[in-house]
Amino acid sequence: MNSRPLLSKISRGLSVVLLATCLGLPVWVSAQSGTVSAGKDFNNGTVQWSYSLGQPFHLQLGSGSQPRLNQGLQQTYQDNKITGLLRYDNTALTPMNNCSIQLRTLQSAVAATATTNTAGAYELSAFPDGSYNLSASSTKPWGGVNATDALRVRQHFTGSTPLLGMRLAVADVNASASINANDALLITRRFNNLSSSFTSGDWYFETVAVTANGQTQNINLKGLTYGDVNGSFTPTSARQPVRLDMAYDAVRYAKDAEQWLPVYADRALEMGALSVVVQCPEGLEVVDLRSVLSREDLLWNYQGGELRLGWSNVAGKSLKQGEPLFELKVKGHSESTWQMKDLSEIADLNADPLDMVQLRIPKVLAPHQGWHVALYPNPAYNEAYFDFDLPAGTGLVRMELLDSRGRVVWVDELASPSAGRLRYEIPAYALAEGRYLARVQAQIGSNLDLVHQNLSLVIRR
Repeated sequence: MNSRPLLSKISRGLSVVLLATCLGLPVWVSAQSGTVSAGKDFNNGTVQWSYSLGQPFHLQLGSGSQPRLNQGLQQTYQDNKITGLLRYDNTALTPMNNCSIQLRTLQSAVAATATTNTAGAYELSAFPDGSYNLSASSTKPWGGVNATDALRVRQHFTGSTPLLGMRLAVADVNASASINANDALLITRRFNNLSSSFTSGDWYFETVAVTANGQTQNINLKGLTYGDVNGSFTPTSARQPVRLDMAYDAVRYAKDAEQWLPVYADRALEMGALSVVVQCPEGLEVVDLRSVLSREDLLWNYQGGELRLGWSNVAGKSLKQGEPLFELKVKGHSESTWQMKDLSEIADLNADPLDMVQLRIPKVLAPHQGWHVALYPNPAYNEAYFDFDLPAGTGLVRMELLDSRGRVVWVDELASPSAGRLRYEIPAYALAEGRYLARVQAQIGSNLDLVHQNLSLVIRR
């Protein structure tokens, strides 16, 4: 059909779009100019039409070889408008800015679009009456997913805690139309940077059916990242929750090329999931990992000095205080600290993250012949120890604990201990709750010298 400007203005400001067929194909036709009333005829050169609102119309372009349009139906978009908010489906309902809102016909053609502002608000207008689907899309970074989400997916699969609504939709990360242990595994793999995407994509937004009939409608939309089945993500925040810390509790010396370091929690645990993202100290490298946690459910990865570990199991794992969660084989030595990163946490059997849990790991120092002593675990409950690394020629070691008033509440001695590592038990079970000062003296040669007096031990009950 020859291209020519067509009709677009009708009386009382009523904009009209005409959907007709040309040689069996649907086309949109609008008026070039003129003013008419419903039920009247319009004649402008080669364009002739007559219509009644909501009724079929007949329209003819030119004559002779010009195509004929017929059996169209008038559609109006007077006063059609949709407003609303786009928010993330977390507890805070975080507004999502700079996201695209799309109104599509039932044939998926885009009828109107808008971009959300800083409050997550949007407005769509000037679209014809009819039936549509309203949804959103985003190019924001994916995030907020760890082993706790994998545990929730496992719980859904076993039937113990079903997922519903959007949370169920984002659990299907492999787009298989079913939720099972494979989705949990894929979530853990992506958390550990062992994969970089899901088959389902990164973002899920609910779709709402809309009927436009000349009114203003308010429709709010929500979205989630795929895999974030507990809705923990905050897409506008540069940082995500960190519920783990890692501190030193003892000292090792880099006397061997590689050595295993146990990693303990500061308390007894009933856990269902473990998520660790930690930057290792400069000068120390992780070469292997082993754990009492079920091997088939545990994944880990070490890249660029960052260690990631994810584990989840619906049966959970009980650990006593001082029992290692995992052990790291490392090489090298460092005085720097381990830095926990976003999404590090331990979850209980209900997939609820525990409040700040502190992990303990020995510090690895360069080989030397000097003195070193540490207290472990700290805080302690019924068991506590002095960890020594003694130089050759140590004749006597005297250990004391003082209470908050400076009174000596415990004292013991080691005569002629062997050089190297030594662990000596403190009767923590017999001490009252509180903070104690540890004082250590050592005899090297003929003198008994004070080698440590600022060690602090916390006893809890």
